[in-house]
Amino acid sequence: MWGRIFDPTNGFWQGLARVCDIVGLSVCWTVCSLPVFTVGAATTALYDAVYHGVRRGEMGDYVRFFRTFRASFRPATLLTLPALALAALIYYMWYVAYVMAAGGDPAAMVWLYACRILLLVPLAVWLFAMFTLSRFTFGARDLLVTAAKLALAHLPSAAVVALLAEELAVFTYQKVFLPVLVTPGLAALLASLFMERIFAPYLPKEEPEERER
Repeated sequence: MWGRIFDPTNGFWQGLARVCDIVGLSVCWTVCSLPVFTVGAATTALYDAVYHGVRRGEMGDYVRFFRTFRASFRPATLLTLPALALAALIYYMWYVAYVMAAGGDPAAMVWLYACRILLLVPLAVWLFAMFTLSRFTFGARDLLVTAAKLALAHLPSAAVVALLAEELAVFTYQKVFLPVLVTPGLAALLASLFMERIFAPYLPKEEPEERER
């Protein structure tokens, strides 16, 4: 009986190991994202490591994270820099609307929601680009075009993925950043449920999930 309880291959220990990996990979993402302009490469690396290490149970997810981070750095950063500038502009517009709404301007409330929707569009394309880069090799321009086409072709999934990322980011901010130990890895894992169905027609058939760790 004790042998079964402490068997590292049983479901409990494998599940615990994957929870620990989500936390560990979330920490890796947070540290690698601190310069801000590196958040694209960190997101690509996180998705790749979470999909293979947490979802598929493959070994070496931390090695995979840093290998993917280095490999994807240039194209991911080339897309992330203008994305950050656009996000800053939209946030400024949202803040102006927020100040106006606090001052009693009823029209500003409409603009608040419009800014949020406006932010979701580039966020969805950017996320699709970073996730796509984890599975395929692209230059920055082709990556952007491919991500936009995929997001447009799978609009409901793109909206869910973007909303999921936005809500988890807001939740993390409201809780004074403590959930950042979990939310990045959890977001990547949930996003993979949508993204891998989109990627499936373009990938060679993979081995069944849940390999032994």
